Amino acid sequence: MNDTKRKKSSRRDFIRQNAVTGIGFFTIGGTTIGCRSGDNMSGGKKSSREKIRSIAGMTLEKLLEKYRTELFANFIPNMDRYAVDHEFGGVMCSLDVRSGRLENYNKTAWFVGRGMWLYSFLYNNLEKNPGYLEIARKSKDLLLKMQPSDGSFWPRSFGREGEPLSGPGDIYGSLFVAEGLFEYAKASGEKQYREISKKIIFDCVARYDQPDYIYEVNYLRNVPLIQGVRVLGHWMILLSLSTQMLKHGPDEELEKLSGRCVDAIMKYHINKDYGLTNEFINHDFSLPDNEYAQLSVIGHGLETIAFVMFEAARRRDTELFRMAEPVFRKHVDVAADQLYGGYFHTLRHADSYTWSLGKSLWCQQEVLNGALFLIEHTGDEWGRKHFERAHTYIYEKFYNPANKFWHSGGEQSKCEPYGALSPRARTHTWHFVS
Repeated sequence: MNDTKRKKSSRRDFIRQNAVTGIGFFTIGGTTIGCRSGDNMSGGKKSSREKIRSIAGMTLEKLLEKYRTELFANFIPNMDRYAVDHEFGGVMCSLDVRSGRLENYNKTAWFVGRGMWLYSFLYNNLEKNPGYLEIARKSKDLLLKMQPSDGSFWPRSFGREGEPLSGPGDIYGSLFVAEGLFEYAKASGEKQYREISKKIIFDCVARYDQPDYIYEVNYLRNVPLIQGVRVLGHWMILLSLSTQMLKHGPDEELEKLSGRCVDAIMKYHINKDYGLTNEFINHDFSLPDNEYAQLSVIGHGLETIAFVMFEAARRRDTELFRMAEPVFRKHVDVAADQLYGGYFHTLRHADSYTWSLGKSLWCQQEVLNGALFLIEHTGDEWGRKHFERAHTYIYEKFYNPANKFWHSGGEQSKCEPYGALSPRARTHTWHFVS
């Protein structure tokens, strides 16, 4: 088998192997991509049994080839040329999305950790390219040589060789380091990095559980931060990491963490009055008595509920899937901009229906991910409609074939970039692939 055929075969095998709970609605090249009928997550809900052969005006073969080309002919080569630091490891985090020109050599734990995950994931699932493993290895070495010894989070930013340029960052930086490490452990076969990853995760959980924990990001001006805050996005990433690691192998502690995350999300973060997620609630899981009770970072909400659906699929838990599915639908329907298209990411005040009007690529991508999951598992027409709507929108508003990378966001109507420099260029495929 030549290299091209081997690559295409491995990618199709990946799709087939990871469709573990659907009912087989996709047909690609005469092959049904889906799951055993006994794993139907629709729970017996009536849906069309006709196999899906096209989405967004394309056959599945053409859609798959479109994404394959974007990943392997555009994104990965441009990352290799402009962003990956082949000498010292990791990725550069400030570049011009139009030309690939570097603004500086600074790096962040967020994106070096995500980059380690991306290249390890590619190696594990799509192509055993030793170059991918080497990029992941150098990212691992760079991050671990500056692992904090005092239990604090990884530095927010650091220089090309790992010299800190700031104090400790936030919890997400450390969690993305952990995410990269456990995927690298599978790719390299070095199991000790899974254990290091797991320790980082539970150290973060212990820090998060402290009654004096502060998350210093505020979507609302002049509203005081909550001490001991419970943050939807924290549960979201902890759940995602647990789900992924449990797919690699059983672990009782991670099962408990997964269950805790799902309970926190589904029982406490979904506002009982208006049915959308609250990003910030009190340490005891009660609703704040100020503006935070009206704030829904709805992009995080739909992403988080999609992660709950993914966890339901891993568990083959039909009841959990049925609980999460309508919540995901509501978030997507409410976030949809009926005037200019696309999906908003932040509802600043639910009762007055006050929105932040910017659009972010990551939010559109998470609509795609969740909608595609529902198409796969239920054959649902609603999922097809929103997938096609989001797919069309991102190619109209965020994509320019003359640019080296997609831009990350802009204002409501035209979605023109906020600026040419983007610290997020390398994260878009993280959202797509994850």
